[in-house]
Amino acid sequence: MFSKSLTIFILIFIVLIAANAAFANGGDQRVVDGKYLINLSRAPFTPHTGDKVAFLASFVDMEKNKLVSEDLIVSVRIAKLGGVGRDMRTFLFEKEEIAVKGGILELPYTFTENGLHEIFFDFAFASNPQKVYEAPDFLIDVQKPLNGYRVHQILIGIFGGLVIGFIGGWFVPPFLKTPRKGRDL
Repeated sequence: MFSKSLTIFILIFIVLIAANAAFANGGDQRVVDGKYLINLSRAPFTPHTGDKVAFLASFVDMEKNKLVSEDLIVSVRIAKLGGVGRDMRTFLFEKEEIAVKGGILELPYTFTENGLHEIFFDFAFASNPQKVYEAPDFLIDVQKPLNGYRVHQILIGIFGGLVIGFIGGWFVPPFLKTPRKGRDL
């Protein structure tokens, strides 16, 4: 009885943890000049207005199939979808000349408006800053803020209820044994 309950508890725990990990983050890729690849990952995958989003951009040399090892100078711009041309948009966020070492850029950002947003990355090698590579834009669909309870709070509540239920199921029954007729009292 004890081992069967423990097995069920472990299986439910694994399913809950695996489900949370599966929806943790995601990303997109853009090829730049046929030579370089930018991977843009974000967590959460579908951001909501007012929630901080963790962006991770990795710059890959496609010929070497490795992260760019040279130092980079990166510019990041975020705009609402719309407008014509890169330079004619109204940008909500602009950060110029970010020094990137090892081909990885971490960028936290909080969206203030819902809707489709474009993220632009321009980069140059520190050894040749005049040659600027412009990546195609990344589109991000920012949702309205969640009303009331947040999904994480609900999942934590469900998980907490399951844990309390299992603990109660294992430890409380020995104290609730009732005497039966014909048995020792």
